[in-house]
Amino acid sequence: MTPEVIGEKLIVRRGRVDSVDLFEVKENELELLEKGSPAGLQLNFSVFLLSIAFSSILTLATATVKWPIMEIVFVVIAVIGILLGIYLLISWWKTKSCIAKIIVIIRERIQPEVIDDSDQPPEVYVPRNNQTPVG
Repeated sequence: MTPEVIGEKLIVRRGRVDSVDLFEVKENELELLEKGSPAGLQLNFSVFLLSIAFSSILTLATATVKWPIMEIVFVVIAVIGILLGIYLLISWWKTKSCIAKIIVIIRERIQPEVIDDSDQPPEVYVPRNNQTPVG
C-alpha cells in the first residue's frame, strides 16, 4: 500500500500491532554491522588458494616436467597456496561469527517477556484407549 499525498499533507495508514521492541545500538556496533564480516571473502580466497595448491601438487605427482625451473615454480605455487590457504581458513574460522555475536549482544539488551499463564486452566491428562494412568 502506498500512502496518498493530498497537497501538503501526507496520509498515513497504519496497521495496529500489539508491541514494538526498540533496540539501542552503539555507534561502533553500527559501524561493524555496516562493514560486514570479511569472513566470506577469506573463505573464498582460501578455497581458491588450496585448490590451486593441490592442483600443482597433483601435476607434480602425475606429469613429467622437462625443465627444472617449471618444477620449482609448481613447488612454490603449492607451498604458498597451502600456507596462505590454511592461514585464510583459520582466519575465516575465527571471524565467521563476528556479526552474529554483535546481534546477540544487541538482542540481549531487552529481556524476554514473561507470560503469566495463571489465568489459564491447568492441562489435564486424558488417557488414550481407556487406559488408566499408573503412579
